[in-house]
Amino acid sequence: MKHRFKNTCQDASKLLKGVNKLSTFMTRLNKMAEEQEGNGMGWTADEFKGDGFEALVEVMLNAMSADKRIGIRNYAPWQGKDMGIDGVGRTNELNSRPVTVQIKYRTNTQKDLTTEDGISNFVAMSTTADGFENAHMVFITTASGVNRSILEQMYNNKTTVFSIKELKKFIDNNPVFWDTFRSEMGV
Repeated sequence: MKHRFKNTCQDASKLLKGVNKLSTFMTRLNKMAEEQEGNGMGWTADEFKGDGFEALVEVMLNAMSADKRIGIRNYAPWQGKDMGIDGVGRTNELNSRPVTVQIKYRTNTQKDLTTEDGISNFVAMSTTADGFENAHMVFITTASGVNRSILEQMYNNKTTVFSIKELKKFIDNNPVFWDTFRSEMGV
């Protein structure tokens, strides 16, 4: 795992021991985020939650890179300026092309993401960053999805969305994934 969360999470065992469902992970992540706020590490609770979810997504994408439902291989966190792209990879098609990924953690899993969540920055960066102009754009979120009108009218259906519903299908009660995540986090 390349994400900084591996080093900034002070008690990965408390977060991950015995976890086999996304909902349990989210409950623990939310609690730890509130507990760590103001501990001198410099992260807000929201940054801690976002980093924890980004780490989970990194492990999921790399552990499931052959899964055609996801279709992403060689995933790594974005090394450029934090202006919307959280990670990059390649499609797992024969004629592979770049992939850009925006990861949004939301405690409210019943609400769609909208432009108020800063998602337009992702699309703008994805279409202008050198080498990624024609990238496949993917949103991965714990929200219920991305607002349908935005997807259709603003982004012309050129993005893929994996919401909480899809994520649960991929990782809930998936011991190989959770054991891999624990191992990557040093648990």
